[in-house]
Order: sequence, then structure tokens, then C-alpha cells
Amino acid sequence: MAQINLTLNIKGKDFLLQVCFIKITTNKMDYIKEVANESLLAMGKSSPNPPVGAIIVSSQNKIIGRGHTQNIGGNHAEIEAINNATESLTNSTLYTTLEPCNITGNTPPCTEAIIKNKIKHVVICQKDPNPKINGNGIKILNENNVTTEIVERIEIVEYALEAYNHFTTTKTPFFTLKLAMSLDGKLATNSGNSKWISGIRSRELVHKYRSDVDAIVTGIGTVIKDNPQLNVRLENINKSNQPKKIILDTNGRIPINSQCIDSNTIIVCSNINDKIENELLNKSVTIEKIPKNNSGSLDLKYLNDILIKHKLINIFVECGPTLSSELIKLNLIQKLLIFISPKVIGGSKYVPFANINSDEMSKVFNLKKIQQSKIGEDILIKGWF
Repeated sequence: MAQINLTLNIKGKDFLLQVCFIKITTNKMDYIKEVANESLLAMGKSSPNPPVGAIIVSSQNKIIGRGHTQNIGGNHAEIEAINNATESLTNSTLYTTLEPCNITGNTPPCTEAIIKNKIKHVVICQKDPNPKINGNGIKILNENNVTTEIVERIEIVEYALEAYNHFTTTKTPFFTLKLAMSLDGKLATNSGNSKWISGIRSRELVHKYRSDVDAIVTGIGTVIKDNPQLNVRLENINKSNQPKKIILDTNGRIPINSQCIDSNTIIVCSNINDKIENELLNKSVTIEKIPKNNSGSLDLKYLNDILIKHKLINIFVECGPTLSSELIKLNLIQKLLIFISPKVIGGSKYVPFANINSDEMSKVFNLKKIQQSKIGEDILIKGWF
């Protein structure tokens, strides 16, 4: 604490004023919040690598470097932060949302760079579930006189890494199903009109979610009915990494002038007319073919193979009741986002899970975790299977 004395003259009288200056030091949780937000900048572009954030703090409690995971083949977050450092890293502290890697892949081990640059302490938000790394990155750092600590249960970090954690432990993509419905559980009016059930704040948030994922999945019914663009187009959201658009279209019925058709589109079908196929290929659309199931629809058990082939592991589903029911029945959905508006539509059509029939409560689909929040005039329910 520093102190200075000031003399003020008021109406001919001198007054001694003592002013104290207290140094305000940013605490550890402030840095953790900073590094967690940095990790969000990698979402939607780092897959199949995890979206990680890193910052480096000097011994004078000043942030001197920051970075996040780059596109596949590029630097990991720790290397970006080291390369961007504005002063010596000796005796500094590195904050990272995921345990530094100790293996050589497309890039050298991050532990090697941390040790080489004489960083003295590493704060980690989560161990890496990859068995080749899990605990080993920490072990190597400790063996080389770099101290470590783990600070777990950071909500932003859990959100950023949930797809990576799921994929690493199950070898399957992470699916989030988004639905917007009225207070009485309808996805549209009896005529099929769904614009707009949810409010503008909810629709803006959906664009943010789109910007965080690798791909958006929808069915041909939604494409024909709504002609969606399936992209990120809000001004305040980074649009440089648009998600892939996956259209599930059993018999290749997609209109060639659909707004969602461009070089970022993948059509998954079983059959397709040669003329339409050639027109799509001329528009640089990718076409993937999978078998039908016994009902004559796409056998969605093969969908994961297509997604992994294209290195897509964080998947956002926006579709109608038929496809959403099928995906849930096949246990492909890990997370639900349900936007509930204060509207009452009525009628018996367009209920979200009409094709799921459970006769006994013991056989219903049960969510393990629930969160809710107010988004403008709507309520957002998040649930995890």
C-alpha cells in the first residue's frame, strides 16, 4: 500500500488529506474465467482437436500471452500463447483449459515447450481423457520442476469440451438436438407455420450455438418446408468458420435451388437421380450414400461413420418431429435444447416426439441432468441423456 499527503486550501484554511493507493491483484478465478472464454474462440474450427484456451501470467500478475487451438494441423493453445508472449516467460504461470499434451501428433508436445520456456506453474481446468495423455502430461511437467494444479467444474470449459470428451471416450460424435415449441408443446401451427415460435433473443442464441459446432444436421422435410439457410449470419458472431450442413435425404429429393446448397453442404442419401446428382456435384456439394433401414428410410446407424470421415464431432440438429424421434430412439442424441415460448397454439399436430411410444414409465427416455434459464420472453431447458 502506498500513501501520499495532499494539502487542500478551502476558504483560507489548509486541510491535510492522506490518500492511500492499494494494489489490486487479479485473483486466480479471474484468470480462469479469462482462459475459459479464450477456449470458446476455438469452437467450430479446431475439430477433431479439442477447443482449448491458454493464457500466460507473469510473476507481476500481468497477462503476457494468450492463444487458443488453431485449425487442424495448426498450433495447440499453449503454443499459441507462448508464441504470442510479449515478455520473458521465466517463472510465469500458464493457465490452460485442458491438460497439456505430452505426445507428438501433427505438432510437437506442449509439455516440451512449457519446460523449455521455464514456465514454473501450470493451472489446468481438466485432465485430458485421451488415455495417451491422461495424467501423463502433468507427470512430465512435475518431473521437470513445473508445478501443477487442477481447478475443475468450470461451466464454460465443460461446455467447450463436452463434444471432445464424449468423442474421446466413445469414438462417436456428440449430438445436440434443438427444438423450439409453444407452451403447449407444439412445433408449429396446424398448417405447419413455425415462424416464429421463439423470440428474437432465442433465435440469436441459436446462431451462437451454430457458430460453436462442426455441423448442422437436418432432414429433407425441413428443407422442403422451410428452405433454411442453415448458417451463421448474426453481425456480432464470427462467421469465418461456417458449420457444415448435413442434409438427410433418403431418395435425393432436395430442390436444386435450396438456400442451403453450397460447397459446405453434404447430402446423405440412399438413392439419387443421376441428373440431380450431377447438378449438385457441379455446385461442389458432397454426396454420401448409406443403406436404407427396413422401413425404407436412411439407416442412421451409418450416420456416425460419415461424420467421423469428415472430422465432424460436435453436431447440432435442427429438424422436425419424425427425424428427432428417430435420433432419440437410436440413442444418438446426448443433449437437448428446448426453447419454450409463452404462446399457446393448440391442435394435435406437430408434437415433438410423436413417434416415440412408451407404454411403461420404466422404459421412457430419462434425462440425467437439467438446467433452465430465461432467454428474453422464452425459457430454455437444457437436458443431457
